[in-house]
Amino acid sequence: MSKNVGLIIPAFEEEPRMDPVVRCAVDSGLFSKIAVVDDGSRDQTLEVAREYPVHTIQHPRNFGKGAALQTGFDYLEDQDIVLLLDADLVGVTAGHLESLIKPLCDAPSLGMTVARFIEGRYAVDLQQKWFAILNGQRALSRELIRRLPNLAWSRFGVEVLMTRFARDLGVPGTQVMWPAVTHYTKEEKFGPVMGFYARMKMYAEVLKAQALYPLQRGRYILEAEDWDSPMELDAMD
Repeated sequence: MSKNVGLIIPAFEEEPRMDPVVRCAVDSGLFSKIAVVDDGSRDQTLEVAREYPVHTIQHPRNFGKGAALQTGFDYLEDQDIVLLLDADLVGVTAGHLESLIKPLCDAPSLGMTVARFIEGRYAVDLQQKWFAILNGQRALSRELIRRLPNLAWSRFGVEVLMTRFARDLGVPGTQVMWPAVTHYTKEEKFGPVMGFYARMKMYAEVLKAQALYPLQRGRYILEAEDWDSPMELDAMD
């Protein structure tokens, strides 16, 4: 590919799950820079990432997914395309990753591609069918990233905001089907009780982002307007 493509993998306490994802990204050879942003994990997430030739950035505490992605965007400011990849995916391959990147290389007017899981687990596929806007696997052009406001405050609402800003800015996007890919559910990660609580918290953050969006759309004045990426400068290339 003629364009520089960077990758952000935001991760919070993904030690048992993230190794296949990072390995796939590195082995694919698609990326000129890979940033793993550890959003204040208390487990060995950072140590798992450091087993690979990636750039690691650690937040001193958990700021949420929006902040992790904003830190990654700031680091990858010289990349033409930036791909976003969750750390808890199952079944992802280099072919899946390339399918998100290629449309942006082929069509300069395109601003964003978003994955949609199919032919995986029924419950996840069903959620993807109706709420693909929440999918974290997406690629953005530099032009779109440049026009986005700071999203550090948005936590799990970050995908909703990226999609809505792109639409309102008139930046075209497209869905890409990802067969046989799924992810761990929150109940699988944390157990039925804590997993349900984590799921409800995620939905609350998404709804908050939706509710506050009209205020941001007109003014681009965000709760985190003075955001300065709270990374520990204990990073590794």
